[in-house]
Formats: sequence, C-alpha cells, structure tokens
Amino acid sequence: MSEPENRPPTEPATSERRPHPLEQRPQPRPEVQPRQQINLRIPSVIPRATYILIAINVAVFLLRATSSDLDERIFLWGANHGADVVRGEYYRLFTSMFLHASIFNARGTYAFPNALHLIFNMYILYGVGMSLERLFGHARFLIIYLLGGLGGSVLSMLFGGLDSYSVGASGAVFAILGAEFVYLYHHRRLMGARGRARRNSLISFAVINLIFGLASSLPGSQMRIDNWAHLGGLIGGMSLSWFISPILNLRAHPDHPGEILGEDINPLSKSYWVVSIYATVLVVLVFVGVYLARG
Repeated sequence: MSEPENRPPTEPATSERRPHPLEQRPQPRPEVQPRQQINLRIPSVIPRATYILIAINVAVFLLRATSSDLDERIFLWGANHGADVVRGEYYRLFTSMFLHASIFNARGTYAFPNALHLIFNMYILYGVGMSLERLFGHARFLIIYLLGGLGGSVLSMLFGGLDSYSVGASGAVFAILGAEFVYLYHHRRLMGARGRARRNSLISFAVINLIFGLASSLPGSQMRIDNWAHLGGLIGGMSLSWFISPILNLRAHPDHPGEILGEDINPLSKSYWVVSIYATVLVVLVFVGVYLARG
C-alpha cells in the first residue's frame, strides 16, 4: 500500500478589493504661494490738453449752432477745400480740424442727428486722449494730435478732390489711436495679453471705419466719410509715435521699496529732429500738390 503524500495545506485564494475612488481619502494639495503684487509707478500728467481740445471743438460747434447764416459762413471760411488751398488759403488745413458737420439741414432748420459727428469724435478723443496724454505728456500728445491731424488734412487735399469740402477732428483722432497702438507695441512684453487684446481692438476699429468710408463712396450713399483724412492721420500718428513715444525702462524704485519705477528713456528732446522732418515733409507735399493742381 502506498502511503499518502505529505503536502502543505493550501491557503485559500484571497483577492484584494480595490477601493472605489470615492472611498479614498483626498490627498492634501500642495500649498500654492499667493502671487505677490508689485506696484508699478509710471510718470504721468493731468490731461489738460485733452480737456482744452474738447472745449474748443464744442465751443465752435455751439457758436455755429446759434445761426444758420453764421454756421454757413464759418464752414465756408474754415473747411478743407482743395481749390481754396491751392489758391493760397493754407490755414484751412488746420481750421478744418476744429469744424464738424453742421447741425442745420439744407432748409436751415435743426437736424440734431448731425451732431453725432462731433459726439463720436469727442468721445474717442476723451476715451483715448485721457490715458494717452497722461503717459505721453502735454507736448508729445499735442504734437501727435496736431501734426497727425494736419497729415490727414494734407492727404485729403491731395487725393480727396479739389471740389470737396472736408471737416472734422477725425484725422487727429486717428493719429492718437495710431500713437496708442505703437505705444502698446513698444511695451508688448510688459502689457502681455491685455495689451495684445487692446491692439487687436484698435486694428478692428480702424478696419471697420475704413470699410464704412469705402461704402460712403458708393453711388447713392447718404454718408460722406473722408477716408484720406483717416488714413493720413493714422499714418502720421504711428510715424511720430514710433520715434517720440515714451519707452519705459523698469527698475527698482529708489524711494519706495518693493515697487517698480517705469522710467522714460526716450525724452522728447532726443526726437526733435523727427518732428522737424515730419513737418517738412507735410510742407513739401502741400506745395507739390499746389504745383500739380496749378499746372
């Protein structure tokens, strides 16, 4: 007879049950250090020039609104009319920047929707000028507004037709819009996503206005938008701002520990030559246009 083999007792098979995710204890999250806020101090001024420009435009508009006859006389005296500029009335290139669409209609009665031309321009001048003048200072802001606006007037005189009348601060307004775009581009790393979004909105605004301007030139359109003034102001403002815009250099504030000082390393005194060249180019363009028109 064979003897039974001595085998080790077999252990019952056990299967470990994996705990359900909801049964697991939550693991403690690593502590997130709060971001430290750092104050950035940038030299700024009170935007007095913006207030003055708005006051002048509104005052001229209200003065014209007192009488349809006075309104027409001021318009005919100061509007940018190419034929009169060719005859030597160069002041029109400047005065037209402070005139807007008449509040009177052809019958000499009030047409209040016409005031939207002034309201729209002053709204942009206030919205952009308030912040831009604080950063640029009075002198740089006025240079861009006035010389950029003159650039719009010159381009309108050259290409808008000698028989057309053009008025409005649109060229100057587009100049400060272009200046803001250049300032944001110069400081694109500092401004980050916020500055990029603002630059995109400025591009969209310019494109939409140019499209409306092109639509106004179609037959049967009731609108009359001077695209040449817009384009000239935009080019002028961007060109000037490229050279005279403040350039901020960040460093630790010497008087306020823990704060950053944005120091302008591009003062206007370094760029007077650019302003002189720009003004000279405008004068040359005017006389070339006059010469060609008389010839």
